[in-house]
Amino acid sequence: MTGCASWKIPSTQGDPTKANNYGYHPLDPLPVKIEYISDNVISNQRVLKSLPDETIRLAVGQVNNQGGITFSTASIGYEGSSYVVILDYVKFNTVSFPVKLEKESNNKDIKASLTTDDNPDVIVPVYIGVGLRLTANITVKKGSVNLGNLFSIGAEASSEKISGTLVVQTLGISGENISSIIPMPGELNPTTIQNAIMALGTIKSKIYDDKTVITPRVVGVYNNLGGGTETINGFISSILQKPKSLIVE
Repeated sequence: MTGCASWKIPSTQGDPTKANNYGYHPLDPLPVKIEYISDNVISNQRVLKSLPDETIRLAVGQVNNQGGITFSTASIGYEGSSYVVILDYVKFNTVSFPVKLEKESNNKDIKASLTTDDNPDVIVPVYIGVGLRLTANITVKKGSVNLGNLFSIGAEASSEKISGTLVVQTLGISGENISSIIPMPGELNPTTIQNAIMALGTIKSKIYDDKTVITPRVVGVYNNLGGGTETINGFISSILQKPKSLIVE
């Protein structure tokens, strides 16, 4: 059986929105179906135990004219271009996203569909968990900028080489004790970046508190299909139509 969600993976090269773009892609949090296999008392410790892995990732993406984002290993930003720099801390589990591939009639595109077959063509890793995210959306106004260092980005903003915004976000972590900690940065500079990182460290220390509300979400995906923006949008649509499950013992 094949799921109702399907999308095209274009093979066209040269267009940033259609170019092959492999690797980790952070996603805005998507819903997850939690399945408890026992009647034990539900607690943060019980849910977090089902998320055995932890990681900190820095992802750098270039924004194209259509608003799509292409993530790559590049760490230098150039004048006239826009970028998004995302620092993620995630406590997660990895689940399978089985995909069936079929050639389209034009022989230029591939149709990808979420499937329940025992022998899918591709298994895509999907990351379910909770975490913290710091996002800098920037446009380079002069020269070039090191995108791999958040403090360097803040310094460049102070010298007006770049303009941009800073977003602080929790991923599946909420509660009264959390909301009061989240900073409200007014501009992008070294001070707001430092304050944001300190706030995220404080929130991280409260994950196991009883007052903290833990709600696992889909927070990222590893694109091993290529196809750029269309593929990522296909992942998102499929997950929204058929939320992934997290097993909690």
